[in-house]
Amino acid sequence: MTTFAVKFLGCKVSQADAMLARQALLAAGHAEAPEDEAELHVINTCCITREAEGKSRHSVRRSLKAARQVYVGGCAVNLDAAQFADIDPRVKPFPGTADDAAAAMAERLGGCADLKHDVLARERRAESHGAGRTRGFVKVQDGCDCHCAYCIIPTVRGAARSRPASAVVDEVRRRVQQGQPEMVITGISVGDYSDPERGLELGQLMVEVARLPGVERVRLSSVEVIHVKDSLLEALAGEPKVCPHLHIPMQSGDDTVLREMGRHYTSAEYQQQIETLRAAVPRVNITTDAIVGFPTESEAAFERTLDAIDRACISRVHTFPYSPRPGTVADSLGDRVPPDEKKRRSQALRGRSELRSRRHRTAKLGRRERVLVDKVADVQCSGYTADYTRCYLPAGAGRRGELVDVVCEELHADGIACRVPGWAGLS
Repeated sequence: MTTFAVKFLGCKVSQADAMLARQALLAAGHAEAPEDEAELHVINTCCITREAEGKSRHSVRRSLKAARQVYVGGCAVNLDAAQFADIDPRVKPFPGTADDAAAAMAERLGGCADLKHDVLARERRAESHGAGRTRGFVKVQDGCDCHCAYCIIPTVRGAARSRPASAVVDEVRRRVQQGQPEMVITGISVGDYSDPERGLELGQLMVEVARLPGVERVRLSSVEVIHVKDSLLEALAGEPKVCPHLHIPMQSGDDTVLREMGRHYTSAEYQQQIETLRAAVPRVNITTDAIVGFPTESEAAFERTLDAIDRACISRVHTFPYSPRPGTVADSLGDRVPPDEKKRRSQALRGRSELRSRRHRTAKLGRRERVLVDKVADVQCSGYTADYTRCYLPAGAGRRGELVDVVCEELHADGIACRVPGWAGLS
């Protein structure tokens, strides 16, 4: 038996893939341990930017100080496995799909020979180790067909492909048994989902998941604006357990930049879809991604992005300074925007994001909300509303995995401080 710890860098899909490796090792008879005690560290890497790739290598080097071995998988490994193998002989890269990498890791440590072809069985054997996690990340789709000019992900993840709805439902049922009341539906291009068995679209799948016994919430990780289809709007508007929060990447509010990025919409089309979404789901919370410093982004183009964020009433912006990726179309454009200017634009965009976030949270003051508690500590506990607003409750006011009715009272640095009606302060 080997003790191990699992880490991931990047997106929710990377997290789901890391948990797949965790399940495979647990099912093979190995034991999870704190990072500073584990013999083996398993790291799922990211290569969405050069910075992410560098952070992945740094994470490996840091793990080598504590662990005897480091196994690495994920996007950066699929892009260039040698950059990790060359760090140290104790580092073993596992390229390939998440299923194959997880199975290979378990087999290398003495796991069952049939793991590669028995994903569901290994998840069942690892069920007892899921306790304490309130949110289950369920990957329903992998790969991408969009081929944006700046993005390397289609190269390392391949073409879009969807998981059968029956397999998704089976996984959700097991996660409910593990005590996870909220399901986060995730994928690389998750809005492209199409059930290969019955033809269900993403929204229809989410409704089916929401109606399973024990599921309290169904959340979507991220979706492209071109994939906000009628079935998704119907799910958001008609199924109370489908959370009214969508993360819809904008990337730019300038049409020329969007065209050169290889995005498949104009700024006006993005805004129109947001208006359609808000008409169907008035209380929806929309967050977004934006890239600053794309090679052809002028100051005027950047200002149009700021304006577009205001017009769409975005509540939070994840900001990414552009960095060229070899092998992408945009790499031929060079890196024209100076680093200091990228930094200035990033700071301006983050400032706008904080302003919009504060407005979103201020509008909730005095309102009743329902919070799913996911963190419990001696000083306070906290969790998220259905629209993904962090709320803080008094210590003892809720147990992990419990839905608690609260009243929003005061702005917190990154959320809202709340009181719990009828709670007398006794744990």
